[in-house]
Order: sequence, then C-alpha cells, then structure tokens
Amino acid sequence: MIAHLFTALPGAEPARNVNLLSVLAAALAVGAIFWAAYRLIVARENAGLLAVVAAWAAATLYGFGELLWSQATIAEVYSLNVLLMAMLLVVAISFPSRVRPYALAVLFGFGLAHHLTIVLLLPALWPYVYTVRRWLTVRRSIQIGFCLLPGLLMYLYIPISAGTHPVPNWGQPDSISGFVWLVSGAAYRGYLSAVPLSHLIQRFSAWAGIWVRDLGVVGLALALLGLAHGLETDRRFTWFGLTYVALLTGYAMFYATSDSYLYLLPAAAIIALWVAQGGIVALHGLQHWARLSSRRWLVATAGVVILAALPLTSIATRFQAMDLSADREAYIFAERVLDAAAPSAIVVSSGDAQTFPLWYLRYGLGKRPDVVVVDRNLLAFDWYRRDLGWRHPDLAAVARAVDAQEAATMLVLEEGHRRPVHLTYADDELLDLASWTYDDPLFTLSQE
Repeated sequence: MIAHLFTALPGAEPARNVNLLSVLAAALAVGAIFWAAYRLIVARENAGLLAVVAAWAAATLYGFGELLWSQATIAEVYSLNVLLMAMLLVVAISFPSRVRPYALAVLFGFGLAHHLTIVLLLPALWPYVYTVRRWLTVRRSIQIGFCLLPGLLMYLYIPISAGTHPVPNWGQPDSISGFVWLVSGAAYRGYLSAVPLSHLIQRFSAWAGIWVRDLGVVGLALALLGLAHGLETDRRFTWFGLTYVALLTGYAMFYATSDSYLYLLPAAAIIALWVAQGGIVALHGLQHWARLSSRRWLVATAGVVILAALPLTSIATRFQAMDLSADREAYIFAERVLDAAAPSAIVVSSGDAQTFPLWYLRYGLGKRPDVVVVDRNLLAFDWYRRDLGWRHPDLAAVARAVDAQEAATMLVLEEGHRRPVHLTYADDELLDLASWTYDDPLFTLSQE
C-alpha cells in the first residue's frame, strides 16, 4: 500500500520509485537503531558524548553491512520490516511505561500486516511473563486489542484489491479459501524444515560468516562484550534479545531457500544494540586505563576516533558491490523478449527472475499489450490457471486443466495452432512435444 503511493511520485518510472521506498525505510531504520542504542546506553551509564559515538558506530555498522545494504536498494519487504522492528526497540527502550504497551501493540499490529516472522517476538518475551501477567487486566487486554486493530485491518485490503483483478492476483484471495491460502503462507510451508540435517553444518558456517563479514572482528568482539555486559546490567532485556536472535537463527537455518538469511535482519538490529553497549564498555575501559597513563588524552581520543571510524571500512569495501544504479539487466531482458515476441504471442517464462520483469513491462508499463505472459511454474496452482482463464477468455481450456503438465501441454498443442507461442528458456518437456526454432532470446513453436 505504501509502495503504491511511491509509484505516483513524479520524475521516474515506478520501479525506481519503489526502490526509493526501500532506501527511505532502511535509512529511517538506521536512525531508529541509533536512537534506541543511545537511549539504552544513557539509561544505564554515565556516558555523555561517548554514548553518541557508541550508538553512531553500532547503527552505521549495521546500515553499511551487506545484510541491510543489499535490501536497501531494491524493491523488497525487508527494509520496512527492519524499520518496524527498530521502531519497536525505540518504543520499548525510551517510551514512558504508561504508554509503552499500547504503542508496542500498534506497531506489532502493523508488523503482523507486513511480515509474519514478527510473531517470533512473542516467545522471546518470556523474561517478562510475570510482569505482563500482573499488568494485563481484562480492561487493558481490550485496550491492547484495539491498538492491534489498525494494523490487522490492513488485511481487509487483500480481498478488496483482489476484486480488481491485479496482475498477479496471487491466490485469488477475494474468496475465503484463497484468502486463507494467502495469509497462512500455504505456498511456502514446504520450505519449513526442508533442509537436510547434513546441510545444517554448512548453514551454521554461513550464519557465522554473515556476522564476521558484516561486523568485522572488532565489531563482533564489541557485540560479545556488549552481550556479556547486558547480562550483568539488564538480564531480562538481554535474554529477550538473545532469545529473539536464536529464534530467527533457527528459522533462517531450517527454511529451505537460498535467501533465508535475510530473516536475520531484525536479529542484526538486536546485535547492533550489543555492539553499542560493547563500544561504551570499551571506551570506559580505555578512559580508566588512560588515567593511569601519561598520555591519557591521546589514548582516549584514539579510542573514540577508531570506534567512530569503524563503519568507514564497510563503506570503502562494499560500495562498488552494493551500487546497483547502473544495473538494468532485468529490464533489458524483458525488453528484448517482448520486442522479439510475435504479434499476439504467448510467452512462457520460468521463475521469478524471468517472469517478474516481464510482468512489470507488460502489465505495469503497458508494453506489448497484445502479448500474454505465462509462468510455467505457477501453472501448478489452480488459482493461477483460473486467473489466466478469466483474464484471457481464449485460454479458458488451459484454466480447466487439472495440473501444470496438462495446462502447459494445452498451451503448446492447442493454443499453438491459433497463435504464436514462445519459450524464454529450454524446457525439455515442452520442446519434445513439437518442433521449435531458436532465435535469441526466444524459442518459437513451429506452426507447420
């Protein structure tokens, strides 16, 4: 819903404007983490300006780490997810106790509307169970329910939007069964616990490598120091954070996709707080040691400068890899395919990397309105075949197919006699059904 507002911004095409939403959300998240870290330090320590330095180092180290930076420049859900998590931390650490639970409930409701992994916050609250049970009266429970409501009402937008038949009409959630299928994540349940045990060691190694890569040896040492310090000064909040990091780690490790590590982004926000705490402990330690040294001013200043400059290493080493300003690969691919497609053709693609750019140009920008783009993998879903039949009445026979193979076969053997059919990839099963010619970038069905 927010991204739709960004598409209306002047001066650029919709994709770039939605990327700007990710940029803005990530930048605001880094600012929120800075404020949360600063308030966490000043609540426990007599830190003064040193608290600003430690919070700056932690927040910017997080911001310029590959984990967040990689998502801050693309149209994805994770930057906004991190922003909601960072705002929750700000509220939990700095808001007055009389309004804190209600503000947390409002943000949690919007978090539920955005990304369901936020529910892992609930079991992580175990250190506060006794306090919550004493505080949560019937009246307050009702008030908390009303605070959750604005975010949960966002779910009403799903069937309303589906009723306008967008592309893609994912799950056709204007029906009860489609709505439940979509919001319950039924399409992705197969990924849960699908990682073989033999791969867990490799995944654990990759998990450890992420923190070493993003934090560096110094940042990782500060995080561990801050964790130890937190267990001494605020055990409940630290155990909450440690539990949340462990839950997200387990979820990421057992979720069988190549990008499941992105679920660690909220965990990295917690670790950033540990880095800030470790930074202030290190600076105080240097100050104490400097009092015993003849060059105490120089030692203390050097510590502040090194900590403040720590994120600059991330900028220097990652900027070139993270800079996507000249990356037009997806757009160029879709443009080549649509330019090469015959009039009124059916273009069969495979997977997100091919289908999403084609959808964007065809249905988003209105390029080649005579062409129909069909995703081979999505033909496995009944809702997708039905949606194709509704959107393109001439494909009604495909909509009645009982499975993906029958639907794909109909596209080749039946539709191929009436209109051109192209493949964007080498599909052995479909290529064996008929005679095809190849002229980069498309296979074309021979209509002889």
